[in-house]
Amino acid sequence: PSPSAPQPYGGQPQGGYGYPGAQQPQPYGGQPQAGQPFGGGQPQAPAPTAGGDFSPFWFAVPVPRPLFAEDGSPSPIAELAPGTWYLAVEQRGATLVAQTQDGRRGVLQDTSGIQRG
Repeated sequence: PSPSAPQPYGGQPQGGYGYPGAQQPQPYGGQPQAGQPFGGGQPQAPAPTAGGDFSPFWFAVPVPRPLFAEDGSPSPIAELAPGTWYLAVEQRGATLVAQTQDGRRGVLQDTSGIQRG
């Protein structure tokens, strides 16, 4: 008695070797990111999240922007100028708490167009 039906000449008994039937070997382009996003970049400054895992990062503003006191008072305590790097030390919703070169801290309400460094 034969163990299985005879395969026709050129048939694929097990599948594999690039023929239909073996669909597991896909490592060539299947999973490009094994943990590091493409481009690498600044590993110490991941995209800020609303959670508690914020990492401070340096940034610059594209146009002069007012920096407001952390207590919510309406008058600016400083003005952030283009071409100067500032340290973002905390994120509060859509705003950033920034520290100036002289150590003052305040809230940057308009974060559109900032450049991370």
